[in-house]
Amino acid sequence: MKLNHFTDFSMRVLMYLDQKKETPLSSLDELAAAFKISRNHLIKVVQFLSANQLIHTKRGKNGGIIISDKAREIPLGDLIHLLEQDDSPVVNCNSKPCIFQSQNCKLKSLFNTAYLAFLESLNKSKLSDLEFNNWNAMFQTT
Repeated sequence: MKLNHFTDFSMRVLMYLDQKKETPLSSLDELAAAFKISRNHLIKVVQFLSANQLIHTKRGKNGGIIISDKAREIPLGDLIHLLEQDDSPVVNCNSKPCIFQSQNCKLKSLFNTAYLAFLESLNKSKLSDLEFNNWNAMFQTT
């Protein structure tokens, strides 16, 4: 299964914010620089994460972005499903009308079962399970 770019960027942001212990606040510019991702792409990600209470944002001089307790507690499968924003992300028989749809095709059902197993497997972990031992070294500039 391939996750969309939005999910990828969202997971990077959440993992980054989860690792920040000493200075928990981050800015969009800091995130964009750390991941070499366009600030414009991150705005959409941060807005979605904030709207779903996975992060908290504060504007102004002492503002920034911080991870929420909800993001730290949500099982990864549920988080991925939320970020993918699609109830049947593997096969969509209606996106381009499929000639097999009227013939009792079982492909979508099989993929949906596999997707649910994928999410169930991920639900055994949380963001804290994704910690890195060499976190600070990863973002040092040379």
